[in-house]
Amino acid sequence: ARISRFFAYVKLFVNFDDMERTNQGTLIVPHVDIVDLKPRQLDGSAFAVDALAGQWTMLYIASGDCDTACKNGLYYLIMQLRKSLDVDTPRVRRLIAHTRDASPALREFLDDKVAGMDEIRVDSVAVEHALLPFMQGASSASNHIYLVSPDGKIFIWYPTHEDINEVLLEADRIRADLKRTLKGSLIG
Repeated sequence: ARISRFFAYVKLFVNFDDMERTNQGTLIVPHVDIVDLKPRQLDGSAFAVDALAGQWTMLYIASGDCDTACKNGLYYLIMQLRKSLDVDTPRVRRLIAHTRDASPALREFLDDKVAGMDEIRVDSVAVEHALLPFMQGASSASNHIYLVSPDGKIFIWYPTHEDINEVLLEADRIRADLKRTLKGSLIG
């Protein structure tokens, strides 16, 4: 009888929508295979998905230019956040997928501020078709951050922000999800 009263209390007085979710980012279900984005090497040659094996990937999809939100995403939400993982840092790769050629400003930022990111090309139409349906409230699938499993599945996304306070809150969300993912995984 006590158990049924407890469940009745929970059902009547606890709003599950207000409870903190396990994941901090927005899940993409079903997961999107990175192959669906039609990835290629920068020189146009084939991209082998097995190149992702052995590490989790923080992916940024760039659309040529790089505004403040883009720079905050690449610098704070990918580069600095990855470094903050301490012993888990080597388990996470940084990857930028270009939907078109990087502007001179983006190229300079990549070379000077976030050097060492792996880079590939993806098809802009394929990106929007594959990812945007899972991104409620977003106007584009580009200029956001995604987590990719070692088997090439894109499974969660995070927005980028211009406001530094929002950037710091997003960094906490991404870090929490990454830590939980890495803790539960023997890969990487």
